[in-house]
Amino acid sequence: MSNNTEYRVQPTDSFENQLITSARRQREQSENSLSTPEMIALPPKHTRYWGWIATPAAAAVGLLIGLLIHRPTEPQDNFSVPIVVATDNSGHSIADDGTDYSLLISL
Repeated sequence: MSNNTEYRVQPTDSFENQLITSARRQREQSENSLSTPEMIALPPKHTRYWGWIATPAAAAVGLLIGLLIHRPTEPQDNFSVPIVVATDNSGHSIADDGTDYSLLISL
Protein backbone atom coordinates (compact mmCIF):
# COMPACT_ATOMS: atom_id res chain seq x y z
CA MET A 1 0.00 0.00 0.00
CA SER A 2 1.19 3.49 -0.59
CA ASN A 3 2.26 5.85 2.17
CA ASN A 4 -0.43 8.36 1.21
CA THR A 5 -3.27 6.02 2.06
CA GLU A 6 -5.44 7.36 4.83
CA TYR A 7 -7.75 5.23 6.84
CA ARG A 8 -10.72 7.07 8.10
CA VAL A 9 -13.18 5.59 10.49
CA GLN A 10 -16.77 6.16 9.54
CA PRO A 11 -19.38 6.40 12.30
CA THR A 12 -21.34 3.59 10.66
CA ASP A 13 -18.38 1.16 10.68
CA SER A 14 -18.60 -1.83 12.95
CA PHE A 15 -16.12 -2.41 15.73
CA GLU A 16 -14.35 -5.07 13.67
CA ASN A 17 -13.87 -2.67 10.76
CA GLN A 18 -12.54 0.03 13.11
CA LEU A 19 -10.12 -2.49 14.59
CA ILE A 20 -8.94 -3.57 11.12
CA THR A 21 -8.43 0.05 10.10
CA SER A 22 -6.45 0.79 13.24
CA ALA A 23 -4.26 -2.29 12.76
CA ARG A 24 -3.51 -1.32 9.15
CA ARG A 25 -2.57 2.20 10.21
CA GLN A 26 -0.22 0.91 12.93
CA ARG A 27 1.33 -1.59 10.54
CA GLU A 28 2.09 1.07 7.96
CA GLN A 29 3.58 3.35 10.61
CA SER A 30 5.85 0.61 11.87
CA GLU A 31 6.85 -0.40 8.33
CA ASN A 32 7.74 3.19 7.49
CA SER A 33 9.90 3.50 10.57
CA LEU A 34 11.94 0.41 9.71
CA SER A 35 15.26 0.92 8.03
CA THR A 36 16.60 -1.59 5.59
CA PRO A 37 20.32 -2.29 5.54
CA GLU A 38 22.27 -1.69 2.38
CA MET A 39 22.90 -4.72 0.25
CA ILE A 40 25.91 -6.62 1.50
CA ALA A 41 28.01 -8.27 -1.16
CA LEU A 42 27.70 -12.02 -0.89
CA PRO A 43 30.81 -14.15 -1.17
CA PRO A 44 31.30 -15.64 -4.63
CA LYS A 45 29.53 -18.92 -5.14
CA HIS A 46 31.86 -21.86 -5.44
CA THR A 47 31.37 -23.41 -8.80
CA ARG A 48 33.02 -26.72 -7.94
CA TYR A 49 32.15 -28.95 -5.08
CA TRP A 50 35.21 -30.90 -4.01
CA GLY A 51 33.14 -33.84 -2.84
CA TRP A 52 32.47 -34.78 -6.45
CA ILE A 53 36.20 -35.13 -6.98
CA ALA A 54 37.31 -36.42 -3.59
CA THR A 55 34.77 -39.25 -3.31
CA PRO A 56 35.67 -41.12 -6.51
CA ALA A 57 39.37 -40.53 -5.83
CA ALA A 58 39.05 -42.01 -2.34
CA ALA A 59 37.11 -44.99 -3.73
CA ALA A 60 39.81 -45.65 -6.35
CA VAL A 61 42.60 -45.44 -3.75
CA GLY A 62 40.68 -47.79 -1.45
CA LEU A 63 40.18 -50.27 -4.27
CA LEU A 64 43.86 -50.23 -5.17
CA ILE A 65 44.91 -50.72 -1.55
CA GLY A 66 42.42 -53.56 -1.21
CA LEU A 67 43.76 -55.27 -4.32
CA LEU A 68 47.35 -54.93 -3.14
CA ILE A 69 46.64 -56.23 0.35
CA HIS A 70 44.60 -59.22 -0.79
CA ARG A 71 46.97 -61.84 -2.05
CA PRO A 72 45.39 -65.16 -2.89
CA THR A 73 46.78 -68.06 -0.90
CA GLU A 74 48.14 -71.12 -2.61
CA PRO A 75 45.73 -74.04 -2.62
CA GLN A 76 46.46 -76.69 -0.02
CA ASP A 77 46.79 -80.29 -1.05
CA ASN A 78 45.43 -81.84 2.13
CA PHE A 79 41.90 -80.84 2.87
CA SER A 80 40.59 -81.54 6.35
CA VAL A 81 36.87 -81.89 6.74
CA PRO A 82 35.48 -81.87 10.28
CA ILE A 83 33.43 -84.92 11.13
CA VAL A 84 30.30 -84.26 13.14
CA VAL A 85 28.77 -87.12 15.05
CA ALA A 86 25.07 -86.74 15.68
CA THR A 87 23.50 -88.39 18.68
CA ASP A 88 19.90 -89.46 18.69
CA ASN A 89 18.20 -87.82 21.68
CA SER A 90 14.69 -87.60 20.33
CA GLY A 91 11.70 -89.74 21.10
CA HIS A 92 12.27 -90.35 24.84
CA SER A 93 9.71 -89.80 27.57
CA ILE A 94 10.39 -87.45 30.51
CA ALA A 95 9.70 -90.34 32.82
CA ASP A 96 12.74 -92.15 31.37
CA ASP A 97 15.30 -89.34 31.83
CA GLY A 98 15.62 -89.66 35.63
CA THR A 99 15.13 -85.94 36.43
CA ASP A 100 13.07 -84.92 39.48
CA TYR A 101 10.72 -82.26 38.05
CA SER A 102 8.85 -81.80 41.35
CA LEU A 103 11.50 -79.21 42.37
CA LEU A 104 10.48 -76.97 39.47
CA ILE A 105 6.84 -76.84 40.60
CA SER A 106 7.69 -74.87 43.75
CA LEU A 107 9.16 -72.03 41.68
